[in-house]
Amino acid sequence: MTGTMFLIVVVSFSLISAVVQTEPVMDSWYVAAVYEHNLILNPEPDVPLSRPEALQHMQKNLDIYEEQAAQAAQQGAQILVFPEDGLHGFNFSRSSISGYLETIPDPQQESWNPCTEPGKYNNTEVHNHTT
Repeated sequence: MTGTMFLIVVVSFSLISAVVQTEPVMDSWYVAAVYEHNLILNPEPDVPLSRPEALQHMQKNLDIYEEQAAQAAQQGAQILVFPEDGLHGFNFSRSSISGYLETIPDPQQESWNPCTEPGKYNNTEVHNHTT
């Protein structure tokens, strides 16, 4: 795929306890992939989209993500990092971004697991899809 780039990185770290060690320290490692792609942009980011239109736009990029995540997994990646604005794009105005926004509750106020409670909040389709 043109414009696709994978960077496989081995990330290692040691688990260190703040208390006196009674057991040997275990080293763990993960294979991480960093992904970039030619984002499918909204051609008119200043024009507000309805929630269904915004979801349709983001689904195009999600489909690419899913395909590339499967490819990265086949290459041994265990953790995959995607670009910050890779689902919806950029150059939105404050009002035109509204169809893309999702409800994420304040973790200081309540505990929510989208995997076990996917329908608890409205406008969480993409969040639920990617968890």
